[in-house]
Parts: sequence; structure tokens; C-alpha cells
Amino acid sequence: MPAILALLGRMLVWLVSTYAGQWILKTLLALGIGVVTHEVATPALMAFLQSKSSGLGLFLFQAFGAIGGDVAFSMIISATVAAVAGSMVLRAVRR
Repeated sequence: MPAILALLGRMLVWLVSTYAGQWILKTLLALGIGVVTHEVATPALMAFLQSKSSGLGLFLFQAFGAIGGDVAFSMIISATVAAVAGSMVLRAVRR
């Protein structure tokens, strides 16, 4: 067991001290942010926006969906949430 802990400690030191290790950590952090925004934040924000826009009428919703506006709007919301989450994490890491 101590040998495994020593190996894990050495791997952690390598990740933090080398350029490749820092690149790997940044990639894992970005993937984690992507998963959290895709699974947690974006569906909640989309549900909130749909509940607030219920007064637009059925015809406008159908027309918006027919021209692909729902997909475009979902992409914009996802990118915005990911950018805000990424900047929040980077700001917290700098402290």
C-alpha cells in the first residue's frame, strides 16, 4: 500500500511540475466543466427560459422550431454557460 501511495504522489508531482502534466490537467478541467454545464446547468437554464417564454404563443414556438431556431438557441445557451463556468473556475484557481 505505501508503494501505491508513493507512486500516486510521484504522478501528482509530475502532473503539476511538467508542461505536459499541466496540459493534461487543463484538459481534464475543461472536460469536467463541459460535463457539468451539459448535464446540470444548461437543462435548468433552458427550463427556466421556457417557463418565462410561455406567453409567446404556439405558432411562434412551432415556427421557431421549424427553422431550426431551437437548436441554434440551445447552442448559444450552452456556449454561454460553458464560458461563464470556465471563467468562474479559472478565477477561483488563480486565488
